[in-house]
Amino acid sequence: MKRFNFNLQKLLEIREKKEELQKVNLAKASGEYQLEVNKVESIKNNVKNYKDSLIKKDGKLSIDNLRMLDYISTNAEKAIKNLEPVIEEKKRKMEKEIEKYNQFRREKRVVELIKEKKYNQYLEEAEKEEQKIIDEIGKNTYIKNKAHNLNSEN
Repeated sequence: MKRFNFNLQKLLEIREKKEELQKVNLAKASGEYQLEVNKVESIKNNVKNYKDSLIKKDGKLSIDNLRMLDYISTNAEKAIKNLEPVIEEKKRKMEKEIEKYNQFRREKRVVELIKEKKYNQYLEEAEKEEQKIIDEIGKNTYIKNKAHNLNSEN
């Protein structure tokens, strides 16, 4: 029997490539979003570390240290507030990339399902053809044996 040939194989390959490219775009958008989120976390950690270092210094806080802490906290809040719209934009971009990726994945899956269905049909046809050959061999063997037995009796 001829080997399995899927007529839409080229389309499937194109859709797989599109999905892979979109996966790269999604990873890039996700990385950009995560970078901005990490900036906020870094700012928060720096303020916390400065507070902790002030408390560990003999447990005494000077006016200058409190002013510095207030200054750092105020600037940190402003920086975080300035990063919020950037984070939202990066998040929206990432969500769009996720939607595109899911769309490409669905499109590829449709062709994969068609291929699976066609392959199963191919296997059924191959099995029927094989069974037909086996039946033919069995029939020929039976006829040959019967003819041989008749010749032996005569």
